[in-house]
Amino acid sequence: MHPHRGIETVSYVYKGRMVHKDTLGNEDEISDGEVQWMNSGSGIEHEEKIPAAERLLGVQLWLNLPKSAKMSKPTYHSIRKSDIEEIEFDRGKIRILTGNYKSYQGYKGDHLPLNYYDIHMYENAEITLDTLEDTSVMIFTLIGDVYVGGERIKEKTAVKLTSGNELIIKNADKFAQVLFIESKALNEPVAWAGPIVMNTQEEIREAYIDLHNATFIKDNIRY
Repeated sequence: MHPHRGIETVSYVYKGRMVHKDTLGNEDEISDGEVQWMNSGSGIEHEEKIPAAERLLGVQLWLNLPKSAKMSKPTYHSIRKSDIEEIEFDRGKIRILTGNYKSYQGYKGDHLPLNYYDIHMYENAEITLDTLEDTSVMIFTLIGDVYVGGERIKEKTAVKLTSGNELIIKNADKFAQVLFIESKALNEPVAWAGPIVMNTQEEIREAYIDLHNATFIKDNIRY
């Protein structure tokens, strides 16, 4: 068990399994192609165990909470395969892990918008995604290489993109799987120490004092 405060963790397990347990009383497991979304808010302790599998492939995002939600009530939600829309395009498909794509709507968090897609691109595919000028956008190449703006992005690479209203992703003659992540740009100060992400160093100190004094887990949360 380990603590978090001030962030949401969004864990995508494309291959393998993950077993979750937390101080809210949740015990859950996700497997191939599923997602866990946990808001740590004011404070939570959780553990993640990875059972033996033929292959483990996935990504965990830390989604920074806005200042107004840093001390919100912690929550947990699992997103099952049956909840995830798959939309085909020419030479590929999009899995909507969270957020919306065109007229399709996936799971939506309580505090920040998050458009999170798993994009499968077969040989010589191309996809154009609409983006907003005031959002923060990144991609991660889970399998294979892709091209953005003529620049090659190698497998297992995270890239933060510049602002704009359109993103064109291409691949070459091999299959590629790329994660697209878009959320609101907070433009707030960030103070970070281990599993705690707040706005000021004083808030970081307060969190570690709470941990020391056993007051980290707040009211109405059970062990």
